[in-house]
Amino acid sequence: MKKISFLLSLILLVFITGCDNEPLEIELNDPSGVSCEQAIENTTAAALAFLNVNEENYTQLCTAYANALQVQINACGDPTGELQQQLDALGSCTNNPIDNCDSATEALNVAQLIFDNASDEDYTEACNAYKTALQSFIDLCGDPDGTVQQTIDDLGDCMPEALDVEISLTAGTLPIEFDMVTVVEEGNLLKVTGETSATSNDYMVYFEVNLGDTGVDIINSTFELSLISVFFPSTQGFDDFTSEITENTAGILVGTFSGLMENNDGADLSITSGVINISY
Repeated sequence: MKKISFLLSLILLVFITGCDNEPLEIELNDPSGVSCEQAIENTTAAALAFLNVNEENYTQLCTAYANALQVQINACGDPTGELQQQLDALGSCTNNPIDNCDSATEALNVAQLIFDNASDEDYTEACNAYKTALQSFIDLCGDPDGTVQQTIDDLGDCMPEALDVEISLTAGTLPIEFDMVTVVEEGNLLKVTGETSATSNDYMVYFEVNLGDTGVDIINSTFELSLISVFFPSTQGFDDFTSEITENTAGILVGTFSGLMENNDGADLSITSGVINISY
């Protein structure tokens, strides 16, 4: 359990801070020359480098991490004793505490938990830590069916995929993409506004829907399209405007729409290929 607690604190430290992945060579003879802030940065960098530990570099990376911890204790103090506990867990840096399959499995479970709960801002750091834990698992436990390696391959370069934020349509023969979309949540009500970023026009679309509601024509009563004037769904009985929300969960809204719209002067506008594909 001591080994597992050490791994957990190490991976969490790296995940929370995230610094350059370089081994550190720190002199202990003159700790007064290192500020507390710099000492913390050095410890974080050493911890991140230590995630890449293997049989060949263990002593080097462990020693660098131990030195960084000692410098931080000297420069910042250690009122809770947590730094000293981590330093004690490293021991003499001659016996690798993560050299068995059980420890690699525990480290992988922690890294996966962090990755599964990562935000957009933390995704890259969490993903890289997860990949490191996966590779350590392969090294220490094997991967006879290749599934662990496939997971590493699927993670790619650990850059988060761009989320789709789009409302698009064709008005007559004019294709329009509302690429600036905002979703305002008022209780259970979603107020959706789409605007065009192009400076040559000032088009806008707006509608409302309750979170979780799906089905046909549930946004029609609030749907507005502002082009040269404001158009509303037509209910004349011929090619009437219709819409369908097919997915509506927290953070995701997907649907389609098409048909005739009309303004207050009675002018008609045919809408085709209407798409709602929003991640918010």
